[in-house]
Amino acid sequence: MKLISTLLLALPFTLSAQTIHIVDVGGFGNDTPLPYYSPNVLTIIEGDIVRWSNSSGTHNVNGTAQLFPDNPEGFYNAQPANGTWTWSYTFTIPGTYHYQCDSKGHADTQTGTIIVEASNSVVELHDSPAIVLFPSPAVDVLKADVGERRIIRAEIFAMDGRLITSPSFERSDILIVPVRDLSTGNYLLRLTEANGTVTSHPFNKR
Repeated sequence: MKLISTLLLALPFTLSAQTIHIVDVGGFGNDTPLPYYSPNVLTIIEGDIVRWSNSSGTHNVNGTAQLFPDNPEGFYNAQPANGTWTWSYTFTIPGTYHYQCDSKGHADTQTGTIIVEASNSVVELHDSPAIVLFPSPAVDVLKADVGERRIIRAEIFAMDGRLITSPSFERSDILIVPVRDLSTGNYLLRLTEANGTVTSHPFNKR
């Protein structure tokens, strides 16, 4: 009986334990790799901490309400800076948060999404299967296996961050994106989901 009482007393403290999630920050505006947050989509529990760690380039974290009015609350670290800086933020309000880097041109590829789940809900924390592009290299069409994701927009960027086109596509678990008119080279396919999640995927066009 004493053991059971001890376990019950300890349970709330176990459930409220914080987890620290690390996001790598890097990339350059005019060179490869392109500016990025990795991972650029996180699912966490309210009370968890996200720690951004800069590994290359000049970046910041801007999730202010002015820029993203649908965020449950705003967050912001500082003006873009280089060097090996880190910054942490504790998310205490459930909801979906979006953020970006403010360096010129970086928001074309450097965006992030944080999904904060309520701590009293039963949540399965698992990563969705990775989006897979094929064939490689692509010739006439590029196919993207997106699984159950609902993609609402596709954009193709040059490797220097320039937007090349926003092609139409067939909506299904396999997106079919026309690339016939692209010149031979390397590109980035940026996909936006209905929930606001944005991911970027490199591909080669022959």
